[in-house]
Amino acid sequence: MRSTTRQCEALNLALSSPPTSYRGLIVGTDLLSGQLVTHDPFIAYEDKVISSVNAAVIGDVGKGKSSLLKTWACTRQLLLDNRRVVVLDKKLQAGVGEYTALAGFLGAPSIRFTVDGRGSRLNLLDPAITLGGDEPDDADGEGGGSGLSRPTGQMMLLRAVLGEALGRPVSEREGKALRLALVAATRDARERRRVPVIGDVVHHLLNPTPQDAASLDRRQRELQEWGLDPAFALERMIEEDLAGLVDTETSLDVHLDHPSGFTHFDISGLPVDGPALRVVMTLINTWQFNMLAARSTLAQQTVNVIEEGWHVAEGSVGAIFRRNTKLSRGLGLATIAGFHHISDLPENSPARSLLQEAETVFIYGQGSLDDAAACVDLYNLPAGTEETIMALEQGTCLLKVGSRDPVLLRHERSPREVVLTDTDAALTGVAHGRAT
Repeated sequence: MRSTTRQCEALNLALSSPPTSYRGLIVGTDLLSGQLVTHDPFIAYEDKVISSVNAAVIGDVGKGKSSLLKTWACTRQLLLDNRRVVVLDKKLQAGVGEYTALAGFLGAPSIRFTVDGRGSRLNLLDPAITLGGDEPDDADGEGGGSGLSRPTGQMMLLRAVLGEALGRPVSEREGKALRLALVAATRDARERRRVPVIGDVVHHLLNPTPQDAASLDRRQRELQEWGLDPAFALERMIEEDLAGLVDTETSLDVHLDHPSGFTHFDISGLPVDGPALRVVMTLINTWQFNMLAARSTLAQQTVNVIEEGWHVAEGSVGAIFRRNTKLSRGLGLATIAGFHHISDLPENSPARSLLQEAETVFIYGQGSLDDAAACVDLYNLPAGTEETIMALEQGTCLLKVGSRDPVLLRHERSPREVVLTDTDAALTGVAHGRAT
């Protein structure tokens, strides 16, 4: 019998409501209703669905976390106006970071840091990295009324790096000697019309000026003693752990403004043990934080993707990430991090704090009941969800947005995205045995 669409509506007596708002980026398909699932943290915040734009992706190895991060958190984000993506890539694949192929597809360079001197360099004292705005050298009586100015964030970074080198907090006297050396190094470098480097600070720690000593009513020898341990620690670090990384001027390829909107920091070549990884990540995040603060009036939004979130669990890196997540509203910054298991993270770690701050959570399969139960407990999921989490197949997950009920979804990818997220043959031109 012939009819019309409007008349046949009466025959469908059970209509399910959509699992999410239509506003957002496509994530996948709701496995219960078959409807499209869309979500974007910034749009959800605008719609008053969530109060935090930070997101977490949790699941065992091989369950599909990387595919979601590379598509929904990277390439699809770039479809929106005024949206930028910055990736901290620690995942090694075929000798380079896993996102190298994705960066190549988008036409963006991969900024690779290594400890062999062959990678990119990021000057610890580069004015572009430090906090926006300037502060007089003599703001606390140390500059001798020279009127010279320097970026305010350099001292914070030096303290963080020196703390890593010393393995302990910087003492008050060491901090005073360090600040005086920084002022002197900056002054000398400007007189020579160049950017100061950390070696200049080491020189002035070992050779304080008589004027600096007199300003503290101390002998020059005594001020030198205050700076000996910092000088030797920084000298060892830039000659051993950080050689070729932070001790010279910043490489020309290191910038956050690529026209593609995508910035790929390849840190897969840095060792997990030692300070190199933590120092470089601290520099990158401080640089990004300060640039976003300067652009806060431009309504630009940035997505910061961390493939291996456990790297932010401790040290100066953790403090930077904790600060960024708590200031995400004013910065227009969404931090999206991938984790394997909640139980891997200490209760008081910054990484655990990042998980708690996230109001968009993708939970992939967990093989352990304890790990599944930790997800249920942290995100207040319905009782019995543990079994669902343990039974999730590859490519399927639970999406929890704010206080709304979780959605069981299958992450959908286009044929091109399948190739881009293929960790075995990404962008080789061959996918599943055929050219693309």
